Order: sequence, then C-alpha cells, then structure tokens
Amino acid sequence: MPRRNDEQPNCCRCCTGFLFSSGLTAVLLWLTLKPSSPKYSIESFYVPVLNKTSTSQATVNSTTISFDLRLKNENRNKGIYYDALDLTFFFYFPENSSFLRIGDITIPEFYQGHLKTAHRLESIQSYGVSWKDAKTHGSSTKMFRVDLDTRVRYKIMLSRTKRHRMRLGVNVTVNNEGAKSVDRGLRFSSAASHFNGLTTLLVGVS
Repeated sequence: MPRRNDEQPNCCRCCTGFLFSSGLTAVLLWLTLKPSSPKYSIESFYVPVLNKTSTSQATVNSTTISFDLRLKNENRNKGIYYDALDLTFFFYFPENSSFLRIGDITIPEFYQGHLKTAHRLESIQSYGVSWKDAKTHGSSTKMFRVDLDTRVRYKIMLSRTKRHRMRLGVNVTVNNEGAKSVDRGLRFSSAASHFNGLTTLLVGVS
C-alpha cells in the first residue's frame, strides 16, 4: 500500500508533463502552419488626362488609368492560390465628400509560390467623370480610391486550405503630372476599404 501511494504522484507528474508537451507541440505546429495574408500595394498609378505639364493631345485627351499592382507572398513554406481579383476605381469629390465609381477591372486567377512577389501592370478605361471640370476645380492634387475583392487559398505541403476572402482598399493621391504623388508603394488595408461602410457617401455608376 505505501508503495502504491508513492507511485501515484509520479504518475500524475508524467501525465501533466505529457499534456504540457503535447499542448506546446500543438501550439508550435499551429504557429508554423498558420499562413500570413498576402500584401497588396499600388506601386505606380498614372492618369494622363490630369497631366498638366504635357502638351500632347493624345495624353491630355486620354481617359485611361494605368497602374501597377504588387502582390507579395511572405510565407516561407506556403504558396497562394488567388481567385480572380476584382478592382474598382473611384474618384473623390472634396466639395461634397463623395466618391464616384469610374472604372473596374478583373485580373485572372493565378498561383504564387512562397516568398514570391508578383506585379500586374494593367490599365482601365474610366467613365462617368468630367475630367475637364476635375482638372480646373479644387486643388492641384486629386484623390482616387481603389478597392480590391478576392479570395485566396493557401497551399500547405500537399493540401489546400479553404478560401479566405480579402476585401481591401487604398487611397491614391495624384499630382499635377497625373502620377502617384508619393514614391513609395501604397498598401491596401481592410480598415480603408469601402466595404466596411466607413466612407461618407458613395455614388455608383453602372
């Protein structure tokens, strides 16, 4: 009987140690496998019709918007499957604090390997805005809005995760040369997106 009582504390200590080790292993495994969301940013943004320094009629009459979308996968051992990326563009009117939808584009789905960076250089044809009025009213800098909506899956070893929705946005300020007013890339964020309902007023054009 005394020997049996002596063995009980040892048994409890072994069970406690096993449970602690198992829990720690599970946490470390989860941290290792937990994917990081891709980083999206606008690296370049050009609106030729707003270029007041150009004398080219082809430039000043163009209603296109060209941009460079950067997508970075910072995961060391996880690839990313992107569904089609829907981008919507808006022009900001400071006089009534409203955004006008002026264009959209869909970028086809693709796969991105771990620690890879991809660029998508695209252009859209804008609509619904009087660029002549926009050029002559307000400040010399103009603000645009780009919203991004997509779903991603992560490739972890030989398996794929479920789809995770990404709804993000970014503000882009353009100078009097029609280009992005800052040299650095502008990162998309969920807090800045139209989708969260923070924008004062949204005017849509179909």
